[in-house]
Amino acid sequence: MNRSLQRRLDQELLLSERRRIIILIVIFSAAMVLRVINKLYIKPAQETIAIESFSTIWLFPLLIVLFESISLIYINVRIKRNKNGIPIFLQYLNVIVEICLPSSIILWVAREFPAYNVLESPAILIYFIFIIMSTLRLNFWLSFFCGLFASSCYTLFSILIYDHFNSNDAARGFILLFSGLAAGLVANQIKRGLDKSIRETEKRHRAENLFGQQISVEIAEKMLANDGKLESKRMNVAVMFIDIRNFSQFAADKTPEEVVQYQNAFFSIIVNCVMKHNGIINQFLGDGCMVTFGAPVALSNPGNTAVDAAREIVGEISKSGNDYFLKGTRVGIGIHAGDAVTGNIGTEFRQQYSITGNVVIAASRIEQLNKKYNSQILVSEAIVRNIEDHSIPTEFLDTVELKGMHDMFRIYKVA
Repeated sequence: MNRSLQRRLDQELLLSERRRIIILIVIFSAAMVLRVINKLYIKPAQETIAIESFSTIWLFPLLIVLFESISLIYINVRIKRNKNGIPIFLQYLNVIVEICLPSSIILWVAREFPAYNVLESPAILIYFIFIIMSTLRLNFWLSFFCGLFASSCYTLFSILIYDHFNSNDAARGFILLFSGLAAGLVANQIKRGLDKSIRETEKRHRAENLFGQQISVEIAEKMLANDGKLESKRMNVAVMFIDIRNFSQFAADKTPEEVVQYQNAFFSIIVNCVMKHNGIINQFLGDGCMVTFGAPVALSNPGNTAVDAAREIVGEISKSGNDYFLKGTRVGIGIHAGDAVTGNIGTEFRQQYSITGNVVIAASRIEQLNKKYNSQILVSEAIVRNIEDHSIPTEFLDTVELKGMHDMFRIYKVA
């Protein structure tokens, strides 16, 4: 198991141990309340009247509650400090103390009241509480040790205190032992299920991360949530095309490794800015990329969001002018907004999330006009109408007919 999975499993084991301790505290706190009720309102059995004292009513369950409370504080500290699981020797020590506490009360009663056979009293059932709750330790050997230790204590008491070990004593001892064995098997099964669940969750997270690196986290999450399907639907989007100016000239005298380093440095800025403004990168185009705002997650004003992202991209690239790889880099950005059909296209063997419509073609053609107007950000009138910050400078340049488009477009310069 790798370190990440082991750490998650350790955290789950700590949480499970905390639940076990809390349940024990509740059980023995309730036992103290019930003993008081029995003492005040219910007439005790004749053979137990002699041993109904302050010690038997309060001391034993109180010791359990105090011990488990200290254990709970220890567990909470480890969880808060994000520590690993409890050291195994402390877990075995905890089992020994928990079994020794009821054993101590059995010894005390046997010594003080020799005529009363405490091994046939309900006190023996306390062992079973600890054995049953040991399943939450999620460790077969701890549960088995709990049963084995309880069985050994019972057997020794039968032989040393009452000087006999008959078939009834043997049956009770074996029941304690096999209860520990059964608890261990249940604990082992629960742990396997937990381990499998953690592994599946980890695999899903890895798949989402790897998938998200290839497309986008938003698309990956939606596709995984819908069994890989994204139905086509019409959405209002803003599409942005980004192009690196003079990239071919830059790459002409560079090694392939240098080109890749440059692209990684450049696209890291693009990705950070786009993600910050809730956009997704649909395609990396080598010397640029296509970005969409408003799909698959709808935005109230995708056009305004796209402009904010574009201005930040230009600003960040300008700030990185002293970077060895990005020195002298300029970009051309074109943005248009409108309705598009979004969803998966392809076959059952190969699919791709796509944004389809004239809005995509128009945004691409607008980006190409940056060379003509020596600009960095050009937008359509549809974008300008949606800019919420009126302090952003927009300069009308021209009304043009874009290649492959029938309508005329009013083009504005933002930067």
